[in-house]
Amino acid sequence: MRFVLSVLACCTILLSCDKKNILSEDLKYPFDMYLYDGGVFISNLGGDSINYNNDSQDGFISYYKNGKTQKFIPPGSGLYAPKGITVKDNCLFVADRNTILAFDINTKKKIDKIVLPQPNAFVCDLEVLGSAMFISVVNHDKIYILNIENPYKIDHSSLLEYIDIPFPSTMKAMGNNLFVASNPFGSSHSEERHIYIISDLNNPSVRTLFHEEGNYQGIEFTPKKRRLLFCNQQKRGYLGNVVFENSEYNYENIGDKNSIFTSLLLIDNKLFICDMFNSQIFVKSLIEYDNFPNVIESDI
Repeated sequence: MRFVLSVLACCTILLSCDKKNILSEDLKYPFDMYLYDGGVFISNLGGDSINYNNDSQDGFISYYKNGKTQKFIPPGSGLYAPKGITVKDNCLFVADRNTILAFDINTKKKIDKIVLPQPNAFVCDLEVLGSAMFISVVNHDKIYILNIENPYKIDHSSLLEYIDIPFPSTMKAMGNNLFVASNPFGSSHSEERHIYIISDLNNPSVRTLFHEEGNYQGIEFTPKKRRLLFCNQQKRGYLGNVVFENSEYNYENIGDKNSIFTSLLLIDNKLFICDMFNSQIFVKSLIEYDNFPNVIESDI
């Protein structure tokens, strides 16, 4: 697999570098983002240092809308190290250590707690498709599935193992495909760290999108869904993109040598990029050229 150096490929995605387009208010080690009601929920590890398994309730959820960020679920509300977040109906779900916590968005009160079978489970991300929630557990190489048809009355016994994938971190659905980034988060086992595609969610099979090993965390599609944007934490400060048609990929410098990118979110051709280490979110303009055909079948 060759690294793309052509002028065309390097210019396929143009990201503005205006310093004013950086969010930092009411953020502390932001990890994940989710679009909701014209704004963005942001999970924050909180605390004095980056700790994915914090023992103190320093974690919190921020909400950004109309140029203003404020704490939505403040520290001390039961969150230790919140990571992946998603919404079903009027419930906000948060991956936190070995649990998934549910909050009523109107009251901001915790309404449920789903505990994974393994006490040391590192739950990283959540993705909702219809009545199913997909749950990535990094340190057990598994994705689980949970029935959340009624988010206010979840049957915890419906939690089932779905598929095995090495170090599953971020997940992103497109049509009947689920893209899964792999990140060992410091594990001594470093093989098979790729971005994977699970095809046909009802009868899943797994393939690798491209073959460079990395610590992948944070994936998003370009507007025409001809490329996948990704973070590779082995390349700090760089944003990657891969062309679906031919699996050619390229990196562009966005942050500094300390930047740890954890999440990407596209809103109206603006790309939000979580820089966890620097407790900030970049907001960049994104342009996608039209000369690469869409090769992934999708109903979206």
